[in-house]
Amino acid sequence: MNNYLKVKSDVSLVRDMNSHAIVNKNENEFEKFLNLSEKKYKEKNEIDNMKSDLDSLKSDIDEIKSLLKKIVSN
Repeated sequence: MNNYLKVKSDVSLVRDMNSHAIVNKNENEFEKFLNLSEKKYKEKNEIDNMKSDLDSLKSDIDEIKSLLKKIVSN
C-alpha cells in the first residue's frame, strides 16, 4: 500500500514515502500538463519542419543563382 505525506508548498502534491517521488494527486492538473506537453511537442516538430523546408529553399535558390550565372556568362 502506498504511504503518502502531504507537501507543504502545494495542496495537490504528496510525497510517496516508498519511492520518495513527488506525486500530483490532482487529475485535472495532470491532464493540463499532458495537453501542454503534447502541444509543445507538436509546435517543436512544426518548427523543425519549417527549418528543414527553409534550408531546402535556400539550397534551391543557390542552385538557381548558379545556373543563372552560367547562362549569363555564356
